[in-house]
Amino acid sequence: MRVLIVEDERLIALHLEMLVTELGYEVCGIAVSELEAIASATAHRPDVVLMDIRLADGSSGFHAARKIHAAHSLRCIFLSGNLDEKTRLALLPYEPIGFVGKPILSSELRSDFEKAEGLSH
Repeated sequence: MRVLIVEDERLIALHLEMLVTELGYEVCGIAVSELEAIASATAHRPDVVLMDIRLADGSSGFHAARKIHAAHSLRCIFLSGNLDEKTRLALLPYEPIGFVGKPILSSELRSDFEKAEGLSH
């Protein structure tokens, strides 16, 4: 399974890349902003997107997810340090695969990746 990481904090993005690889999946790209995320999704055609909610340049993971979902029917695993109920409800129209709080645990990612794999079969 090919994974696009959308995370503006470089150390967190590198940590995610390591976790994704250790779990046996391929990282096909890393983006830091809404525009980069959309361009990367188009260029790399990932199977799933790890999407931070707050991105570089004040851009939004909400908007990136909406555009990526509309253009490519790609679904996201959303990442945030604040995944309250209001945030989760706001993301429901984009058919999230899951939500992972920060700090990110490998076990949570594994569970959501397994769910993503099940959806693609």
